[in-house]
Amino acid sequence: MLTPDSEVELLTICSMLEARGVPFFVRSAGLGSLFPGPMQVGSLNARAIMVPEERADEALALISDFLGTPESKS
Repeated sequence: MLTPDSEVELLTICSMLEARGVPFFVRSAGLGSLFPGPMQVGSLNARAIMVPEERADEALALISDFLGTPESKS
């Protein structure tokens, strides 16, 4: 699960996942769009990108590349 910092980041990551055929779901997509803005307030308007567990490593690699951060191994 990843909570993007902005609408642009959300749309970019979703586009990347879709282009690679990685299934995803945006939690709170409907409600979050009712209260857009620069500040995300927990469960009120924060959206999270979720992928199936078996595709999580692939999704994390794509997102890490995009964000320019090293992958976290847990």
